Amino acid sequence: MSRWFRWLVCGVVCTCTAWAEDPPQASFVLKRFRPVQAGVELETPEPAEVAKCTVKVDQRKGSTGWMVLGPEGQVLRRFLDTNGDNVVDQWRYYKQGVEVYRDVDSNFNSKVDQSRWLNTGGSRWGLDTNEDGRIDAWRMISAEEVSRLAVDALVRRDISLLQTILITPRDIAALEIEAAIAAKLTAAVANPRQKLQKAGTLGAKTRWVRFDCTQPGLVPSDDGKARKDLVVYEGALAIVDTAGNSGLVELGEMVQVGTTWKLTSIPRPLGGETVQVAARGLLLQPTIASLTAAAPGVSPQMQKLLDQLRQLDSTAPDASTPAAAIGRYHSSRTDVLAQLAVNAPTAKDRDQWSRQLVDSLTALAQSGAWPGALARLAAEESRWKTQAPTSPFIAFINYRHLLARYSQSLRVATDEAGQAQAQRQWLSGLGQFIQDNPQAEDTPEAMWHLGTAQEFASGNKQAQAWYTQLVRKFPRSPAGLRAAGALKRLALKGKPLSLVGRGLKGPAIRSESYRGKVLLVVYWATWCKPCTAELPTLQALFRQYRTRGFEVIGVNLDQDRTPVSGYLTQHRVTWPQLHEPGGLDSRPAREFGILSLPTMFLVDRQGTVVNAAATLDDLKTELPKLLGITTTTGSP
Repeated sequence: MSRWFRWLVCGVVCTCTAWAEDPPQASFVLKRFRPVQAGVELETPEPAEVAKCTVKVDQRKGSTGWMVLGPEGQVLRRFLDTNGDNVVDQWRYYKQGVEVYRDVDSNFNSKVDQSRWLNTGGSRWGLDTNEDGRIDAWRMISAEEVSRLAVDALVRRDISLLQTILITPRDIAALEIEAAIAAKLTAAVANPRQKLQKAGTLGAKTRWVRFDCTQPGLVPSDDGKARKDLVVYEGALAIVDTAGNSGLVELGEMVQVGTTWKLTSIPRPLGGETVQVAARGLLLQPTIASLTAAAPGVSPQMQKLLDQLRQLDSTAPDASTPAAAIGRYHSSRTDVLAQLAVNAPTAKDRDQWSRQLVDSLTALAQSGAWPGALARLAAEESRWKTQAPTSPFIAFINYRHLLARYSQSLRVATDEAGQAQAQRQWLSGLGQFIQDNPQAEDTPEAMWHLGTAQEFASGNKQAQAWYTQLVRKFPRSPAGLRAAGALKRLALKGKPLSLVGRGLKGPAIRSESYRGKVLLVVYWATWCKPCTAELPTLQALFRQYRTRGFEVIGVNLDQDRTPVSGYLTQHRVTWPQLHEPGGLDSRPAREFGILSLPTMFLVDRQGTVVNAAATLDDLKTELPKLLGITTTTGSP
């Protein structure tokens, strides 16, 4: 290694007068060097621990430099010269011994031009082409990280940051998107400053919590929208928190471009008394627009209606549209759907259009996006009862009308009494629906709602009755499978626990392997606020009693595993985690009919469940007894 070793500090090269055998002090390195990009979560020892840190020569094949080690010998920083010119060109930062971020001088001109987030820090790879300390483009970025940056851009009112995650003409060309759609995409992200002002920004204290969306969809190349397959998220949202209050940011449609994801519209905060989510984006719109008058089986009348629907969908209202115009739009679109449902050439087509009409009105009524939706839904139900009184489709409408009325009654309730009245009417309506439609497609779901309502009201006997009836009549339905799990959970106390599942880090986790220990099984999710609020107390109990034989297994119920590792690192959760995709509909959740989070099972040393609905207070009382601790050791 050269006698002199030079460092880069904020774009300026400085010479550090240190022999290879006499490295710089850890205090100097830790104080002087920081990531170029803001917001990186890295490990930095407390001032009292800095004196215990060491700096060692880091020499290996292809690079030479310094390594900063923490008090426990964990790697904190690495600063490397990778081209042998005796100047640092990589600055690596670690958290809990794992590299989470790296600044890179790839052209060796002593200026950082790339920044990478790694391992538990993420997967972003940013390019700073003009070397001014700001990312200009992304070589790699996940959809979740795009959602985080969208929130950051709204909070900071940072147009430059926002533009790095908006679709560009180059992206559109790379995807070979059809010209008409390309023009609309370009227009949707044009003038971002002006559109961001209309959409609104977020307060300085707002922070990103997580990305929220269903699974991505694939638009095949033969769909006529692009010459390549498109991978698209529809209706993506970011969940945010502002001083303890949850909120939403609408991201809209997102498309994958190589190893990056891009927004196809300007993100906007959702707020007020109702949340209005815009119609689906351009790429996942139905392909009915491709039908022509000469297409087999499409009459001129149907073609005219399809063209009208296509035109309406291409001009869907956004956040800046006046309420009156939104109402006119939804009224017109409902009229077209109703005519399609009546004039479709086959019974199957009429059923599909009718379902689309009813589902559209239900969604509008539940969200409060169009006040006229509930009345139109009622009119549609009346029309079917008059024209086809024996049709099974009436039950389909009736159930959704019931859902819509319940949503509206909750929305207008001004106090707890009003909410209680709405709940009573909802449960009464469910009971009547089941009585009138014992074999309808929505009957299992209605029975599940009644059972869960009774359980939440501490009416376990009534809940068990509904769950039992549901399992007997609809055993293979999704609701029937959940009900079977709920029955198992309600009868779990005093029985052995058998829990097996896929571990977050690979190997299977089995509750039987904890025999001889007192075990707590915690069902939780990163989006669950009570889970996070209770976590410090649970960790304190774990630290207090682990040496006496107390263990914990977490069962994570996030839809997918993307946010879980970062959450566990951030909150220093050390017990093993079981995770399978699907959230509250995943196999681990269905197995015990989990209704709410957190749910905790407490198991004794013999593997028997002593409490299937444990609380923190229960743990403070029961753990000492189960562990055989007769003296008070203090409670967290």
